[in-house]
Amino acid sequence: MLTKLRRRFILDTMILSLIILTGATALLIVASYTYGQNNAEDTMQDLLTSVTPATVTVREGKNGRPDIAEIDREAIEIHDESAVMILSEDGDVLASLSSGKSFREKVDASQEEIAKTVLQEKKPSGIILTNIRYMKQPLKGVGTKVALLDRASELRAIYFQFRLYITLAFILLILILLLCEYLSRRSILPVDEAIRTQQQFIADASHELKTPIAVILANLDILKTSPDKTVREEEKWIDSTKMEANRMSKLVNEMLFLARSDAAMDMHYNFRLINFSDVVEEVVLTTEALAFERNITLEADIAENSQVVGDFERLKQVVMILVENATKYVNENGTIQVELTSGPRRVEVLTVTNSGAPIPTEKAEHIFERFYRVDESRVREKGGYGLGLSIAQKIIEKHHGEIGLAFSNENGTCFEVRLPHAQNLRAPDLTTLPGPEAAKEKSSD
Repeated sequence: MLTKLRRRFILDTMILSLIILTGATALLIVASYTYGQNNAEDTMQDLLTSVTPATVTVREGKNGRPDIAEIDREAIEIHDESAVMILSEDGDVLASLSSGKSFREKVDASQEEIAKTVLQEKKPSGIILTNIRYMKQPLKGVGTKVALLDRASELRAIYFQFRLYITLAFILLILILLLCEYLSRRSILPVDEAIRTQQQFIADASHELKTPIAVILANLDILKTSPDKTVREEEKWIDSTKMEANRMSKLVNEMLFLARSDAAMDMHYNFRLINFSDVVEEVVLTTEALAFERNITLEADIAENSQVVGDFERLKQVVMILVENATKYVNENGTIQVELTSGPRRVEVLTVTNSGAPIPTEKAEHIFERFYRVDESRVREKGGYGLGLSIAQKIIEKHHGEIGLAFSNENGTCFEVRLPHAQNLRAPDLTTLPGPEAAKEKSSD
């Protein structure tokens, strides 16, 4: 499908480019021809302007009419491959002056034909005998003065420009083809990556759903083999089925969240002015009991009154994901540090650090990918699916913030969240009080 799309893109672009280049080439050729014509007419006009009764000496014949004329060559400027002729009212050639050997021979050999053709033409200027331009004007007291110009050089220039423009158009067409090939491959990379990600996402989701479905079906088969037993007697299998169903529900909800985020669908974020310090403190208080049970030291350094614009519950979900991940990977009797500070440029910075084995460098760049687990066995024991960091990343991006791995070495592993201070954003309702209690208070009012 992508190959067909790329070929169609190239074909459409090439057709459009061909139309544009053809039009541009035709326009340039017409412009060149018009320029040559105007230049030739200007040359002939200058030549005729210099031919005046004062520069022409006429001798009368026996019948009292002009018989022959002489043109003062010094008084006029005649260019190469041009000529000037003086014609009587009867069409006789009284004088002829030309420059350029080949053109002089051509004019001398066809004087009568040229004179007859020029006088028959109704237009004051034009083309005769295929390759000779003419321009005629009356000469007072004599007859008609005619300027002639050989078109050979003009035609050579036009043919040269025509070949040049065609060659350039062909070269440009080849370059456009190569550029289209490159751009088409580059343009479909995000689409190709999205398709591969979607396919991988579906494959991983199917794999993750296999286990709970298999457990549920196995439990049901066991229950079916003992129809006479009471619920209390089969409580173990019922609880196992419920646990797996809850796991499936959680997985489906997480996948639905990511799918809706990818589709840029409305996720019903309740943006308002909140105290981010309250969000972090609530998560820390919730986790203290678990940390105490596992003999983990949980340290918190939370700045007061950290004002941000965001969704209280979504941000709480992000902090919970980071703290839960820290508890999964902390070493035995280790330490988890949660710190919230105000950084430079009015940025609120949250860091969650846990002691323990560092994340390998080759795995660190994949930790925000969906269904990716640094330690497969440990996370499976704790019920993780590898979607938490992906969800956290989507939420923080929605809040115009940043999330990433700050460091992972022998000193521990640290994740960092950076959110813009409330003063740097516009909130839909900046009068809302922070925390869920404020929402209740507002609704009661």
